[in-house]
Amino acid sequence: MKESTEELLNKIKKTTDITHFMKENEANFINTTVPEYLDNIVAEKKLKVSEVAERSGQGDYVYKVFQGSRKASRDILLAIAFGMSLTLDETQNLLRVASDAQLDPRSRRDSVIIYGLCKKMKITEVCEILYELKERIF
Repeated sequence: MKESTEELLNKIKKTTDITHFMKENEANFINTTVPEYLDNIVAEKKLKVSEVAERSGQGDYVYKVFQGSRKASRDILLAIAFGMSLTLDETQNLLRVASDAQLDPRSRRDSVIIYGLCKKMKITEVCEILYELKERIF
């Protein structure tokens, strides 16, 4: 069974043998790529990549991210999250899989993005709020 991040962190702090820790906790590590994660969600939500590309406002770049031929920036991943109507938890997992910083409510910009995800807003609506607050848009 997978352990929480906090549980793993506590185990790392207490370990005296990192090699043993790595072997013992292999099942807890992220073993998926961004394209694999996105493909799973597209299948689960019965979406088409073309829909995601259109709704994210990122066009053809989305196809390259799904194919794995381009590494997406954090902003591109967030735009894709809006294009897929991901929940906050799904978005945080996507950022984690990509080794990007998760959304932080202490950040003004991230707070707006969190709000938009939780309210199921379109990316254009979120960009309008970001613009009004003089925060960087996607």
